Amino acid sequence: MRFYDICVTSALNQQQPKKANLLRAWWVILASIAATGKYSLLTLTTALMNRSEAAKQHVRPKIDRIIYRWGTSLVKAVRLRWTLEGDLEAEAEPGRRVIIVANHSSAYDIPLIFAALPGSIRMISKKELFKIPLLSRAMKTAEILSIDRQNRQQAIKDLSIAKDKMESGIRICMFPEGTRSSDGKLYPLKKGAIRLAIDTNALIIPVAIEDIYKVLPNKKWLQMRLNQSVTVKVGKAIDCRDFGVADRNELTELVYNSLYSMLRQQQDEVAP
Repeated sequence: MRFYDICVTSALNQQQPKKANLLRAWWVILASIAATGKYSLLTLTTALMNRSEAAKQHVRPKIDRIIYRWGTSLVKAVRLRWTLEGDLEAEAEPGRRVIIVANHSSAYDIPLIFAALPGSIRMISKKELFKIPLLSRAMKTAEILSIDRQNRQQAIKDLSIAKDKMESGIRICMFPEGTRSSDGKLYPLKKGAIRLAIDTNALIIPVAIEDIYKVLPNKKWLQMRLNQSVTVKVGKAIDCRDFGVADRNELTELVYNSLYSMLRQQQDEVAP
């Protein structure tokens, strides 16, 4: 075999998806924790240095870039290779509230969405994350949201805040399956995201992340795979002004079918 062929073969082998060895897996975990701490501090510092009324209008775009850099750094740590299909900007009608609804099958769903999709995207996050001191402060500063469905009065306040954030240009991202899928199978959708979209007359834009479940099985950090190729697919927007609360089951099915159709090949692979 010629030297050139050996080099090409070696390069191709390095790009093939493979399970990370124990040392690499721990490196990725520690690097991800460090990056989260770094960008949390950068978020707080950016807000602190832009407290004047004139500077406040520039804070959100700056934090958008920080979040993008955080997502990109985590994606690069596992050498994730991703492609984007569809155009979020084309689906997001100007002046409309937008809720991005995505499937959830990996811890890398969130950083990949921040790395791949444009605009001021913020998550509806778990309440538990707001108990972590540094992270909690950074998330609040970055306008990450939480809705307490167990406390009706708080849920009403949280919903009002979510409406205001969307009105100001933030695109909220939610994972309505409720938990991460361990095998890539699309779980039934819970109605929290659907109800929020109806209550706010938002556009729902389905986003399917194909093959992301192969990167990191749920709660199995030491079984991560490197060099995995995934596809982020942006579906057609669904106008929730056409649906009332009584139609939430119909709307839920419509959103589920949109995600399923974009993930059809993956669903066929993981079907029993």
